[in-house]
Amino acid sequence: MNVIEAIRDRRSIRKYKTDLVSVETLEAVLDAARWAPSWANKQCCRLVVVEKPENKLSIAEALSPTNPAIDAVQNAPVLIVACAEMGRSGFKKGEAATDKGDWFMFDVALAMQNLTLAAHELG
Repeated sequence: MNVIEAIRDRRSIRKYKTDLVSVETLEAVLDAARWAPSWANKQCCRLVVVEKPENKLSIAEALSPTNPAIDAVQNAPVLIVACAEMGRSGFKKGEAATDKGDWFMFDVALAMQNLTLAAHELG
């Protein structure tokens, strides 16, 4: 699959198979996220792999009771939680480099786009 096909064919999945995700697949999608561009190459995105049912349940319980993703969070074979190191992207020497402040949301979004496209290609 080429990148244009992956972009056009990718869909948001909310009902997951119960198949385990292989270590090789996890490593591949995490590596794809790692290669995403970031502001001044600050690489503020941090990813947490969650596989234990009790940890997925804790995450689901932290969501709003009306959030439609609760079942998906509890039933997915693995979750990858995207986090950001605040005050890194968009900052130089501890000071905001622009009047826009922190840019972490863009860096995390770029990493997640790479991750989701890689996951789509790998099935």
